[in-house]
Amino acid sequence: MIAKAAQPIRRPWYLPSLTTQIMIGLVVGGFVGWLRPDWGNAVYFLRDIFINLIKSIIAPLVFSTIVVGIAGAGALRKVGRMGIKALIYFELVTTAALFIGLAVVNFIKPGLG
Repeated sequence: MIAKAAQPIRRPWYLPSLTTQIMIGLVVGGFVGWLRPDWGNAVYFLRDIFINLIKSIIAPLVFSTIVVGIAGAGALRKVGRMGIKALIYFELVTTAALFIGLAVVNFIKPGLG
């Protein structure tokens, strides 16, 4: 007996894609925040819970990614070279992000009112 190939899951025509839903939520949230800023203060605890959940998932995600990457690399020599390349890449990208962030902060000057 030959198994059939799995058919892709089709969403209904009236349901937008996840990207579209996120963009709609972003626009609606920005508009509501602009229109009624006091509502944002009323649900601050939801914001704090969401940020703390995101922060708590970062360390396990990075750790498991590194472990899977090292396990999939095979030879120890490859792992060493890959580690050096990853460290150099991390330093370069972090430095670039730092400079971009400083430039944007000095240009926008948040907190001045």
